[in-house]
Amino acid sequence: MHTDAGTAFVVADPAVQRLSMPHVPALDGLRALAIGIVFVSHSGLGSVVPGGLGVTIFFFLSGFLITSLLRVEFAGAGTISFFGFYMRRVFRIMPPLWLTMMFVAALVATGLMAADPDPIGVAAQALFATNYVEMWYGRLGLPGMPLWSLAVEEHFYFLFPLLFLFLMKTSTARRTAVWCGILCVVVLMLRMVHVFVWNDMYQPYYLTHTRIDSILFGCILALWQNPVLGEKAWKPRPLWVAVALGALFMTVAIRQPQFRETVRYTIQGISLFVLFSAALWARGPVGTVLANPVLKRIGLYSYTIYLVHFAIIHLIAENLTHGSMLLAGIIAILPTWGYAALMYRIVERPLGRWRRRLDLFETAPPLGQTQRSADSI
Repeated sequence: MHTDAGTAFVVADPAVQRLSMPHVPALDGLRALAIGIVFVSHSGLGSVVPGGLGVTIFFFLSGFLITSLLRVEFAGAGTISFFGFYMRRVFRIMPPLWLTMMFVAALVATGLMAADPDPIGVAAQALFATNYVEMWYGRLGLPGMPLWSLAVEEHFYFLFPLLFLFLMKTSTARRTAVWCGILCVVVLMLRMVHVFVWNDMYQPYYLTHTRIDSILFGCILALWQNPVLGEKAWKPRPLWVAVALGALFMTVAIRQPQFRETVRYTIQGISLFVLFSAALWARGPVGTVLANPVLKRIGLYSYTIYLVHFAIIHLIAENLTHGSMLLAGIIAILPTWGYAALMYRIVERPLGRWRRRLDLFETAPPLGQTQRSADSI
């Protein structure tokens, strides 16, 4: 992501003058890690590399970045521009999504990919309803496009700015974080209803009302103990980092279905709170790795990689005379990268410049990259 110069950020309330949103290189590395996990998992290694963990990292990162940006806007203006927020989401998310759907539809129409997509399923993919339409009604859309996680995010962000403004108008950031924590408990209870009352071991992974706590945990870090906004935030000690890594590993290693579809996501959210805090403080070798230019570029392309990678893997796998999904995944690296680079150059970057003209508040330089990061998956 390129960096744009900006104007100095000035807040209206002296009590929050320290708030600003600089570019955070570590988050580029974390975004690259997340999309890397998903890509490898979809390359036939799902039993070894947990793709769901990559999605959860995306959710947490998105909640942290967007809520941090909302705090900056609220501190400066005393309110939130809903028009600006939703328009930025529209022009960030929809053009790459719809163009990629057209690309996959062309592969199906020419017979390069074998599929018979349901029109209702395709419409659900385009309108962020696929996680419910596919799960509840079995209407499958275009192949190789796992858009359920994008649907979860868009459902969440349709309502969250309204909730954020209401809570921040009537309370403090710390108390808003408490309310987000309460919502996390509610979501956990909903998963338990699915699993223990309805004996549903499949749908909780995909449905918005059973997965948004992974985003909410990121929101909590943005509201409480946020080191990026210049606050006196908690810095995890190595022991806490080791415990969080151990807990994260445990959530991957334990295969018991009831555990996996209930408390797994809660433990992962708490663990990521610690690990993201540590990453945001990281200096030395860890900070250098996370800010690596290669990881930065992968993070820059991560949204389009997410949209197209699985379709390209399937396309290659279907046309290999002899080969595995792993071989298809290796071959898919280059065309996926090329597609993402092209999409960035001709679609995402031009629209990114236009989106920033919608900003109704001034931000600390260099917000350009951070703003686009917040609008990513």
